Amino acid sequence: MGERWVFWFFAAVSLAAALFVARRVPETKNRSLDEIQSALAAR
Repeated sequence: MGERWVFWFFAAVSLAAALFVARRVPETKNRSLDEIQSALAAR
């Protein structure tokens, strides 16, 4: 396959992971546990 394909595969997986985190992982900074649980339940 070569080194180039390994790099591009890693780049694609990293991009997919970043998009997943940006869309699916809620922000929890400065929130109480109750607020976080309410936000997750509303989804």
